[in-house]
Amino acid sequence: MNLSAFRVEMYKSVVDSQWIQVSSLTTFVGKNEAGKTSLLKALHKLNPFRSEPYSISTEWPRSQRAKRDANHIVCRAKFDLNAEECSGLSGFLGSEFPLTSLEVWRTYAGDLGIGFPPNLFSTNVSNKNVRERVAAEDFFAWPKFGAQISQDFQALALEIESEFEEILAKDGDVERFRALLPEKEEELGKAFSTVAAALSQEQAYIAALSAEAEAILEAIDKIQTPYQDAIDYVTARIPTFIYMDDYRAFSGTARLDEVSKRIKEKRPTSEDRSLLTILELSGLDLESEMEKANLTSAEDAEQRQFDLDDASAKLTTEIEGRWKQKKYEVEFRADGQRFITFVKDTLDPSLIKLEERSKGFQWFFSFDLLFMYESKGEFENCVILLDEPGLHLHPDAQRDLLERLEFFAEKNTLLYSTHLPFMIDLRHPDRIRVVSESPSGTVVTEDLIGSQPEGRLTVQAALGMSGSSSYLLAARNLVVEGVDDFWIVSELSNILIRSGEDGLDEDIFITAAGGASEATYIATLMIGQKLEVAVLFDTDRAGAFEKDRLIKSWLALYNTSKMKLLDLASSVQSAQTEFSIEDMFPDDFYLDSVKEAYKKEISANGIKLNLKGKDQLCKKVERCFEAAEIPYNKGRVAKLIRRRLSQMKTVNDLPEATTVKARNLIASISASLK
Repeated sequence: MNLSAFRVEMYKSVVDSQWIQVSSLTTFVGKNEAGKTSLLKALHKLNPFRSEPYSISTEWPRSQRAKRDANHIVCRAKFDLNAEECSGLSGFLGSEFPLTSLEVWRTYAGDLGIGFPPNLFSTNVSNKNVRERVAAEDFFAWPKFGAQISQDFQALALEIESEFEEILAKDGDVERFRALLPEKEEELGKAFSTVAAALSQEQAYIAALSAEAEAILEAIDKIQTPYQDAIDYVTARIPTFIYMDDYRAFSGTARLDEVSKRIKEKRPTSEDRSLLTILELSGLDLESEMEKANLTSAEDAEQRQFDLDDASAKLTTEIEGRWKQKKYEVEFRADGQRFITFVKDTLDPSLIKLEERSKGFQWFFSFDLLFMYESKGEFENCVILLDEPGLHLHPDAQRDLLERLEFFAEKNTLLYSTHLPFMIDLRHPDRIRVVSESPSGTVVTEDLIGSQPEGRLTVQAALGMSGSSSYLLAARNLVVEGVDDFWIVSELSNILIRSGEDGLDEDIFITAAGGASEATYIATLMIGQKLEVAVLFDTDRAGAFEKDRLIKSWLALYNTSKMKLLDLASSVQSAQTEFSIEDMFPDDFYLDSVKEAYKKEISANGIKLNLKGKDQLCKKVERCFEAAEIPYNKGRVAKLIRRRLSQMKTVNDLPEATTVKARNLIASISASLK
């Protein structure tokens, strides 16, 4: 079951959040006291990993106290069902389960509810349940026959017992069993003997048979109904919610014997738990390390250090690449019962204790290790709720943390709150929820543009601008993938203008990004400032991916934004399946520039410019250089082409095919920014 949405009502500052859609990684952005923590805590208590009930006396909104009701639903959540779960519920229904998602809720009184459609599941014991119960145990204990009972009576009684067993074991038909019981009792009564001794035993048998039948019916009544089975099935599969706001810094130094003593006395400290986490992730065992501390020979000490070095290497490998500001290595040392964790970096090989490192590094290291440790245990298949992670981190480290959250969200649904600009991943605007205060309580919206100013402030800061700095951009903007595109589009426009034709208007500001993904990022910046923007992508896989992402993440959500998405091939009316700015020129024109820019390399290495393939012109040239093991920089060639274009007086100096493409491209851009 995957969380897809939730709604909080009457919880602290939240009167009614309305439904909040979430994904595997969702960011709640807003200033302090906006209600971010209230949202996460209310969701957490829906199904907490460790029991933490709602408290109506302290958590009901103070302004609404007259409406307090213990049966009020605090939090509702919608969960998507996978194929296995739908199949499991179909088994209780006897037909295909009609839903792909379910709503679950909990009240202030703690009652859990599951939103099955009315009368979907039977509230009567099913025949299948009865058959399974009968087959699972020695279900029948029929009375024994007295010595005086006649053979005819016994034969009839055995026939009735067999019929009862078949009705329940084969058919599971409880109602037929219940209805047939008095009939069979009457039938047995008609078979009574006339001998007094036999009659007495036969009457006793019927009484015992009736008692056993009642016992069977009582046992069947305790069998769960399909409705109860479905409730239990879903309840067992609701993800547990883990809320984290206390991100303790790990301590890697301790006396092992003292740690062991506190653990055995069931009073471990947070530092003890931190050390145990480090040991386990490194493949070390506390008790084993304590025993090694008592060995005194030099050989034993050497072997112990070898083991610690292996453990150090294991943990270093685990954390490698996760903290990108520096490359760190972990080293363990031990002196008797004293265990020490050192961390050194490539710039300073000195051994520095973990707890003496910067606060930011301690936080990141500790958080990452805790998550690594817990994700193998209690975090598995849970919803993780993080309240303001990364407060003590440098902006670069916050970016590293975002990557780690992305990794953790591959296996767990992860929601986190923040008021830090660098803790917002603008590559995924669809994941951002802006939290704001209002007279009616906390408000949550996906509309980054239409959200309240104080809630939008953090997003604006993440976009690299404040509300008053939008003068840095023009009203109309063209974003291109790189500086090569900027140079060539600008110069082609200038040539058209010098020829008396239409070029780009002077108020169109061209911004060169650092690739397709960076173009998407810059476009989101401009949309956040309500500017008009056209984005020109290369016609290739990367450009198509980013174009599609902007459509789904922005245009689908914010259809009022003034953004147009273009690709080069369509803009110049080319049928090529791959097209970059270099394809504006014929092969011979571009190759002339390549030969001039790389004259020395071509001559010295005998590079053959035999173009092959149906992809972009620059890629064909790049393969020629790769064959000679010479690096190729298309920007070096674009710079030369820019100079050649700037020296042209009119379009008559351009290749004819380039002139046609240039006119189409400029017209397409201008039309998109009218």
